[in-house]
Amino acid sequence: MTKNKLLELFENHKGEYLSGEAIAQSLGLSRTAIWKNINLLREEGYDIESTKKKGYTLNTNSDILSKMKLQQFLDKSFPIDHVEMHKVVDSTNKRALASYVTKEKNWIVVASEEQEKGEAKEEASFYSPQGKGVYMSVVIDLNSPMDAMDTIIKQNSEAVRVVIREITQVDTEIGEDNNLYYNNRKLSGIMTQMYIEAESKTIKSMIVGIGIYVHGADEKAIALTEITGEYCNRSELIARVLNKLYAYYGR
Repeated sequence: MTKNKLLELFENHKGEYLSGEAIAQSLGLSRTAIWKNINLLREEGYDIESTKKKGYTLNTNSDILSKMKLQQFLDKSFPIDHVEMHKVVDSTNKRALASYVTKEKNWIVVASEEQEKGEAKEEASFYSPQGKGVYMSVVIDLNSPMDAMDTIIKQNSEAVRVVIREITQVDTEIGEDNNLYYNNRKLSGIMTQMYIEAESKTIKSMIVGIGIYVHGADEKAIALTEITGEYCNRSELIARVLNKLYAYYGR
């Protein structure tokens, strides 16, 4: 698709100016087609600037959830067609469960730019304003024994902790509630909901709900960019977290 190819080119040269001639030669497009597809990307929220004699550039801080960007970092064997990306949902957990029940597929993933009723532990809400964080849920089939429950819950938190460290070099601690903290301030919430078959005492499946404060956080929490002072791409975070979980449960 022309628009996706253009976005990929901009992503690969983020912050650099590309002339209309350079884009035309790279993608084999007419100037009219370039202009048309740039406008389509702008309508989706991408911050593309244009300057005379320089051309076009994708702002380095432009961070729209992108399936194409996700695929750049996602394990090639991961079922990408099971990934849903939304502008807004009530709760990624609820949407993921509904999709799982409807489609009956493993590894359903729901990510959203915003949650109207983001869920946290003990029926608390999770701060989920538009474009400020990672809000994602993953449904995974397990068929694991009950005595593995504590290990699985800790493993989910460890997956997020390791990814954050790999991408940003930020070291976090896993709290007693299995959320992640930086200097005693919450950076990420990880909530694992399990579905158990009583007769066999088996964990049949789980929903892992993950929220990461990336570009903004509420008063008692802290965001990644506040710690590092640097840009962090949310689609890459999502992809790398999925890779960790897939390494644990998908083989």
